[in-house]
Amino acid sequence: MRYIILVFVAFYFVSCDNELDLVANKKETPVVYGLIDQGDTAQYVRVERIFVDEEISGNVIAQNADSLYYDNITVKLIRLNNGKEYTLHRVDGNLEGYQREEGVFATAPNFLYKILTDSIQLIPEELIELNIEGIFEDKVVTSTATVLSPPFLTFPMDGGPLTFDPGKKVNIGWTPVGEAEIYSFSFFFDITENKLGVTTKKRLEWIVASATEKNTVEADGRDFYSFLVGALEEDESINRSFDSASLKLISGNTAIQDYIRVARANLGITSSGEIPVLSNISDGLGVFGTTHTHRRVDLFLSQTSRDSLINGSITGGLNFQ
Repeated sequence: MRYIILVFVAFYFVSCDNELDLVANKKETPVVYGLIDQGDTAQYVRVERIFVDEEISGNVIAQNADSLYYDNITVKLIRLNNGKEYTLHRVDGNLEGYQREEGVFATAPNFLYKILTDSIQLIPEELIELNIEGIFEDKVVTSTATVLSPPFLTFPMDGGPLTFDPGKKVNIGWTPVGEAEIYSFSFFFDITENKLGVTTKKRLEWIVASATEKNTVEADGRDFYSFLVGALEEDESINRSFDSASLKLISGNTAIQDYIRVARANLGITSSGEIPVLSNISDGLGVFGTTHTHRRVDLFLSQTSRDSLINGSITGGLNFQ
């Protein structure tokens, strides 16, 4: 008997396709993943099923989209402070910009349940219940999570300059708020390239920290220039300008922290290689948690960093003007 589930947490924290053999009773079991983010434009929930068949390999069943998804279920978010319910609509994630990677599972369609954030007007620190009807005749699949508040980012400030000194550390910190426990932090750099009269815009992402439980990250100033050298081609025919920078700080709540911590605990050199099952879904598997995506835009390089970018020994060959 084969059981296959997709282990998937967050679009930003952890992403893995894993085949697991689970020992469990033969029954219909939903697999649910949802991350509520007040800072996003839409909320998505994935609802799938565990495959059970004594005759057919789970690898074969997983490629059949009709076996992967439920029909005629209702997915809702409920604001527990006033009981108001919001029904999510089934969409194809492939058409929403969330293409499913090739692997064990059928890639098309890629059904998700969606609601626009403006339609629900999430409030920080309020309790939200996920409610899924139609899987079982006699019970509803549920989970709850508290909407995260935005953190207070102490550096860099809005509109402030970024200084990357090759001989110094850059310290980035924020004040945790509410149930936030785990974080990922990235810089984005907008660059214009001109090659033989053809202009191209590029956006580069520098991931400084991923799934850290600290509320500070430290980067060596030299790493900024080394990142650019690794991301850009040295070509004398290409002239470049550094247009602007921005940042993204993603916070995750305790449910996400626990899920990632348990998964990491059994992925070391002495582990069995199997990811243990951790779930906060009633009568199912998966995780329902909250994140908050905080962005700062229109950052720019200080003059000293621009000088190092243009004339420095590390990036001098990239032809920044």
